[in-house]
Amino acid sequence: MKFVLRLVYIIDLINEWIGRIFSFLIIALMLLVVEEVIARYFFRSPHDWGLELSGFLFLITICLGGGYTLLHGGHVKVDIIYLLFPARVKAIVDLFTYIIVICLAFVLIRYGGESFLRAFTSHAVSFSGWQVILWPFRLFVPIAGMLLGLQALAKWIRDWITAVTGVKMESKVVHGEGGIRG
Repeated sequence: MKFVLRLVYIIDLINEWIGRIFSFLIIALMLLVVEEVIARYFFRSPHDWGLELSGFLFLITICLGGGYTLLHGGHVKVDIIYLLFPARVKAIVDLFTYIIVICLAFVLIRYGGESFLRAFTSHAVSFSGWQVILWPFRLFVPIAGMLLGLQALAKWIRDWITAVTGVKMESKVVHGEGGIRG
């Protein structure tokens, strides 16, 4: 049991730090979009690479932020009735929910991995004038599946312990839903 709890802690820590480190790409993305808007509408001279680079930065932030968002309880959910449940019932409901998330993560890993391998072996490039190599960016999709799947597994383990014992098990990295630190 001690090994499992240590594994859950490491998964939480990995997603926390990846989310913190790569969150700064949002600022880069914002600055790039502002620069492209100014170049397009004020100088009538947009860059060939601006839209494509903004798409790549958006892909990276979404992919690397999925596990972080799950860790912090930030994914959208309908919880009108869910909020009325005691901790043990919430954990039992979440056990089924996280199985679906883990299945989604396997889909991202499998098909994202296939897309990455095709791009890598065929030396695929983008269709724009920039013609950037695509495989580094396609690699983020299976990485996203892995990070999301591992975080869902960590949440599932904590919910399993809560369902069995009745005592809510919190993350040692982030306390409470929505990232409330304690």
